[in-house]
Order: sequence, then C-alpha cells, then structure tokens
Amino acid sequence: MKHKLITLGFLSLLAGLAPVQAQESAPFRSPFPSALNVAHTWNRSLTKKAGLVVGKQLAAEGVREVALPDLTLVGPSSDTPLLNTYGESPYLTAETGVEMTKGLQTDGQLKAFIRIEEKEKKASYVRPWQRVLDEAHAAGIATPAQIAASDTDGKDLGPCSDEFRKTALQVAHESLTLLKNAGSILPLDTAWVKCVGVTGDDGLVADMMPVLQQGLPCAVSTDTRTADLIIVFEDDDIDSGRMGSLLLTGKPVVVVLLNSRPITLGKALDASAILEAWHPGREGMQAIADVLTGAYNPGGKLTVAFPDFAFGHGLSYADFRYTGLRIEPASIGPDGSVTVRFNVTNTGTRPGAEVVQVYLEDEESSVPLQCPKLEACKRTNVNPGQTKEVKFTIRQRNMVLLDHSGQWTVEPGFFTVRVGGGSDDIRLQGRFEVK
Repeated sequence: MKHKLITLGFLSLLAGLAPVQAQESAPFRSPFPSALNVAHTWNRSLTKKAGLVVGKQLAAEGVREVALPDLTLVGPSSDTPLLNTYGESPYLTAETGVEMTKGLQTDGQLKAFIRIEEKEKKASYVRPWQRVLDEAHAAGIATPAQIAASDTDGKDLGPCSDEFRKTALQVAHESLTLLKNAGSILPLDTAWVKCVGVTGDDGLVADMMPVLQQGLPCAVSTDTRTADLIIVFEDDDIDSGRMGSLLLTGKPVVVVLLNSRPITLGKALDASAILEAWHPGREGMQAIADVLTGAYNPGGKLTVAFPDFAFGHGLSYADFRYTGLRIEPASIGPDGSVTVRFNVTNTGTRPGAEVVQVYLEDEESSVPLQCPKLEACKRTNVNPGQTKEVKFTIRQRNMVLLDHSGQWTVEPGFFTVRVGGGSDDIRLQGRFEVK
C-alpha cells in the first residue's frame, strides 16, 4: 500500500472528516447514512450508487485507499455498535459488499480494501469476503496492523455535491424500517391529529423539531399534555420511566429509534408504532418527517434481528399478496440450478416497495447449518393493483456446505424453499430435490 488507509465506516469516516455543527446529535451528524442504513435498503443499485458518490467525495479530498466495506458478520446479541457493518446474513452482506466495492472503485481513483474480523477468514460458510474479492475485485484485505497504523486525523471534507446529498436522502428514505403500526396509526391522519407532542432524548428532539414543525401538517409542540399524538425519539438507552408515563396518558405513542445496535424495547413495545431509523445522517431528519406524514412509504427490512423482531421484518403502508410459486425443475444434479418464480400484488391503496425474500433449508444435511438461510432477495416497487412476477435462480453456491472432511459439497436430498416478506412472514413454500 502506498497510502495510509481511511479505515472507518460511513458514519465515523464522514463525521470525522466533516465540519460538525455543535447542535447535531450523533445519528444526524454524518453527511451520509451509516453502512447499516445502506444495508437496510436491500437495494443493490442504490448501494452501488452510494459507493460511487462517497468514493468521488473521498477521491476529491485526496483519499486513495479505504478499508471499506466492513464485512464483519454480526448477531442480535451484540452489545457493541453495528453501524459500520451490514448485518447478520452472509448472503446479504456479500451482496451489499459487492455493490459497495464496485461503486467505490468505479472511476479507478480509489482502492477498496475489505475490512473483516480475523474469525471471518475461517468461517465455515460461504464467505462474503471471498465473493467481494472475486466479483468486485477489491484491492485486498486490510490487516489489523494496517488498520492500526492508519491515520485519519487532520482532514476536512469539502462541500458535498448535489448528487451526494440526493443519494444520502434516498438511502435514508429506503432504509427506514417500520417495525410496528397498530391500527395503521401511521401515516399521521390530520383529520384527528391536530397537535403532535414531541419528546425523548433532548439532543434528538432539538434536531428534529425544526424539521417536524416545517414538515408536519399540524401543530408541533414539546408540550405533550395538549397533544393528540406523541412522538418520542430514543437512542440505545430507552428511558423506561418516561415511556411508561407516556403510555399511561392513553394517547397514541409513536417511537422513533435512532440506535446503533439491536436493543430490548421493553415498554416501548406497547407503543402504537415503532420506526427504526438507525443513524441516517443529516438527510435522515427529512426522511423521518416524510415517513411520518406519508410523503414517503417505508420499505426497509431488518438485516439484524431484535429480541422482539425477526430478521427481514419490516412493514409498509401498502399491503402485498404473494401467489403462484413455481420451482423448476423439480430435481437437479449437484451442479444444476433451479428457477424460483412467484407473483407479488399490491392490494393496498398506496405505491410501495416490497423486499421479497427467499430462504433455503437443506432438509437433511450431514452437518449443522443455519436454517433457513437467506439466499435471494429483491426490492420491488409495486403500484396499487399491480402484479409483478419475481424470478430468482438458486445455484450451486446457494446449496453448498462444508462437510465433515472440510470439503465444499452439495449433498443429495430435498431442499425447502420459503418465500415471503421476512423470515417471520413466509407466504409461499415449496421444495426441490438434488440427486
């Protein structure tokens, strides 16, 4: 390497380089959403575009090598911030990492070095870092010594381009994940919501108030006593006392989470609606307001499970129906592939994006496996009343396992295919045989 590596993920990298406004709290400090937000879009083309605009910005500042993407796999039990990672799925981490690396290296001015924990090099599943090296031609793997020797101090990020800001807003929009929406309390209905009370973490409230006052079509106040509905902004440490008091008012409570890791929600689970925003950056303030008012229909899905919400979970203001599953052919050889087809119909009244997910389970594997495991996904925009056919190909790499002898192999037997809008929302199921 000729240059020292820029080693941090999107949030801390760009926050560290950019002039920080004193009033901005951590979730809104970066000019670009966190890597975890990028993954929550489940949008390959947008991920590549994110890498492109960030790469251009860094190259303009003289950066030539970055330790991005971070392909460390994480789990729901992690008690450390996960913002620089993509989540818990090897498949989705690989897909996101491939597109991010392609984007970062598009114009040849920037070299992307994969950043992973040492344990990931020895993982017994198909490794995301292997796919990023093979498919996106990453420059290499950043060693701990190279990362430790890096120096990111003393740089200022110049003015961000319009393309950069527009892409940041799109990522923020598409990453917002609606975890709960009892009684369709969101989007806000101004027929009965005349005043919204805003409370929660002081810094988050201070950041959001100007945007809410400008964007919500009703009165907005920090005095919750006269409010028809209450919005509470919380970070990693939910104030259970405050949450309990708000719920006792009997008014609908909407919780907006700006956390850095999956958390136990406690009393917040009893809120009418829960919106997960992670650290969406400066454009995230507008994105949150747009989702609350219905100007934008949320479509993000969790890439890491919560104690109370499953991997892949996420709601929409639209409703989707899955029909017509076809798996062809019904049987294949170990080197073969199958095509999975089905239809998705928007039965609601709003345009929406559904992240369709395909999970695969080896019914009788000789070694323990993560089952079912995500093996295909696509973010699909569907208008009201519209039906779209979705097609995936399940290949050898989706079925392979590391056997007792340490060899990668596809074992004969039946594989179950599950299709839906989340690991907890399976709508269709079928199977095929490997002979």
